[in-house]
Amino acid sequence: MYLKVTKQKNGRVNLSLVHGYRDPETKKVRQRVIENLGYLDEYEHLYDDPVAHFREVAKQRTLELKRENEKKEIHLGSISTDELMEANESALKHLGFMPLSKIYHELKINQFLINRQRNLSIKYSLNDVMQLLIYARILCPGSKRANFAEKENFATSFNCDLHDGYRALSLFAKLKEDLLVHLHEQVRINYKRKANVVFYDVTNYYFQIDKDDNFRKKGFCKDNTRKPLVQMGLLLDENAIPITYRLFEGNTHDSQTMMPLLQKVRQEYGLGRIITVADKALNSGDNVAFLMSKKDGFIFSQKIRGASQELQDFVFDGSDYQNVRGIIKSIDDAALEEDPPVFKMKSRIHPQQFLITHGDDVKRKIPIDVKQIVCYNEQYAKRQKHKREEVIEKAYKIIANPSRYKKNEASGALRYVKNIEIDSKTGVCVKTKNIPFLNEAQVVEDEKYDGYYSIITSEINMPDSEVVKAYHGLWEIERSFRITKTDLETRPVNVSLKDHIEAHFLTCFIALLILRLLDKKLAGKHSPEKIIKSLRKYQACFVKDNVFRLTHYDEVVDDLGKILKLPLNSRFMTKGDISQLVADSKKK
Repeated sequence: MYLKVTKQKNGRVNLSLVHGYRDPETKKVRQRVIENLGYLDEYEHLYDDPVAHFREVAKQRTLELKRENEKKEIHLGSISTDELMEANESALKHLGFMPLSKIYHELKINQFLINRQRNLSIKYSLNDVMQLLIYARILCPGSKRANFAEKENFATSFNCDLHDGYRALSLFAKLKEDLLVHLHEQVRINYKRKANVVFYDVTNYYFQIDKDDNFRKKGFCKDNTRKPLVQMGLLLDENAIPITYRLFEGNTHDSQTMMPLLQKVRQEYGLGRIITVADKALNSGDNVAFLMSKKDGFIFSQKIRGASQELQDFVFDGSDYQNVRGIIKSIDDAALEEDPPVFKMKSRIHPQQFLITHGDDVKRKIPIDVKQIVCYNEQYAKRQKHKREEVIEKAYKIIANPSRYKKNEASGALRYVKNIEIDSKTGVCVKTKNIPFLNEAQVVEDEKYDGYYSIITSEINMPDSEVVKAYHGLWEIERSFRITKTDLETRPVNVSLKDHIEAHFLTCFIALLILRLLDKKLAGKHSPEKIIKSLRKYQACFVKDNVFRLTHYDEVVDDLGKILKLPLNSRFMTKGDISQLVADSKKK
């Protein structure tokens, strides 16, 4: 570093401290102004010789910079090939929790739990238990015992043990509702939550037990596990950011979950008027009546197969359909522009009959004016045809050798097989006296529905294209369920007490929320699934003498570091460096 003296056109002399360095790419020497000191005449009354004074300052700054750089140098002692590993020694440390920590503390979950703990006589940290369970759910999912066994492999400390964790679960269950409202408020403040349109759906999670109880009950499950279940209703906002959720007994019908959850949301979350988007399983007269009585709106899908003849006539009448562009989204948008698939739709205002439960618990049909929109999607038609071809191929295999298949294995394919029965004791497909054959009439019947779907909405004045686009956003909630079940391994649930079950799903919900917020910060550049994979790989390996070597760095980690203002790109770090990075991840 040196003092640069520059004479200006106005005759005055400017002083500045300049640092010389070699450009790593061009290898040329360049200068960088560290500090502009101002004009020489401004210092003549302060120093006998301002130039000499500031040259000494530059010299001292150079020495300080040199000492600072020396501190950054890491010197390893000798490494011997005779050094041996100890039993159960793990040299890897999780670092991927730091971007998660940034969002965790941005949502002020730590403050919420620390404030609640002040009124409790417990020695362990509720906040540490929550962080461990959330970070482990994302980085190394498993049972609660497995989460705490992984505790020492995090590059930070948690003031809690396994028995503390189980005790904390009961407390989390009690704090659940207040914490969910707190999270909603923080998302509203920090992310300007948009909730004019919300997405709602239901899924179930199974337990590795055979007998049900008052909460975990056997019900319909797509995976056909025949295990006791709990149902989860999940609500997302317009940007697919989770708002809240609620658990229900495993045998609760999907349509009976919406009203209890939305009633609570209206009371405690202050969302104002909302338009709820949901699949046909939620399309019941009672739900429609409930939403309209609250002056809310709805966009529901509606079944065509098995619907009234009048609706089917409207769907399959080719008149009045209009081709529309800009509705279908695809990974390859360029391909869509060159050869856009057919997408057409039409609508009508129609008095539809709904079965609504009255005060005397009797269901009666009531006509309600709704907008019916029917669509044909060529991409959807091709996908349905491809899936059916796979099922028909399986049907032929069953016809050739029925005894090789059980009912649960043959499920969908039996729809296309005639003259075959199921043994009630073994569940095995058996031949009858008649020869089994392919039910071609059923194939033809199913083909006619390919590509068609129907939507009903209370929003009569909303343009059809906006209604359909809102409905297409429903796939995000299915994706959220897939993330929790597959990537976060929420099931099978390995706790049994009801309050522990509630706490388990609370930690899973917060994990999903954090991932979705990271996705939003990155403006959708990297999916939640991709973020999970990268953060799991982002680890540090102990080398020697308190020095760690980072093992993974990719575009996702690079983007997260930039957007969260965390220096995640160091190749080597000391334990102190890691501690400082952890501390930085807790700052807003």
